[in-house]
Amino acid sequence: MQTVEEMASFVELWDLVHGLQLTDEQDQIKWRWAADGIYTAKSAYNMQFHGSFSTFKGDSIWHAEAEGKHRFFGWLLIQSKILTADKLLARNWPCNPICTLCNQVQESASHLILHCIFAQQVWEKMEDWTQGIIKKPAPGLEVMDWWEKELASLSKKARRLKAALLIYAAWNIWKARNLKVFEQKTMTPGEVLQEIKAEMMCRAMACGRPSFHFISLMLNYCFLEFEIFVFM
Repeated sequence: MQTVEEMASFVELWDLVHGLQLTDEQDQIKWRWAADGIYTAKSAYNMQFHGSFSTFKGDSIWHAEAEGKHRFFGWLLIQSKILTADKLLARNWPCNPICTLCNQVQESASHLILHCIFAQQVWEKMEDWTQGIIKKPAPGLEVMDWWEKELASLSKKARRLKAALLIYAAWNIWKARNLKVFEQKTMTPGEVLQEIKAEMMCRAMACGRPSFHFISLMLNYCFLEFEIFVFM
């Protein structure tokens, strides 16, 4: 070994074989892409597409009572595909890696939308406005886990309405971030909440839905009704 690369390759190989335990059993060849370890043409064909497309099912997003642009944003967000700083850096695009809304933590989808101090204040206001239907995200949650947890055990109608509330809130946090990044303008959490209300009112007036008179939620396996006034 004469170079650093050769030394690194040796160490990597050593780590791979160090924990290997040999036995007297006859060696077997197993195909890792099939549950039974047996090669088939079908499993080889399916293997070619492994990781090339998302297996995420976005029915709860596409059926939300929200506009198309909001649902598309939600679909990107839940899969952490919005272009936050961590994604830009991975593409070698120059940017400020720190969240512009709090100036404390590296920006990612989960931090920006769920855990940033600014976002948490917006969610607190959403919780007050919706009388507890929307909850402030718990620490440490990833976006997809948060989404699935918030919509679990709901009726179809309640899920569509609550999904819309979540999407509109996340969308306007994202807009506040972009306003700060590209126009150096700052919004308050209260102003973000007013934008959320305004956008939801516009859709309700244009489409006649969603109807925010009530949302049926399952809490402790019981359905409760809550009344939400758009400009409460």
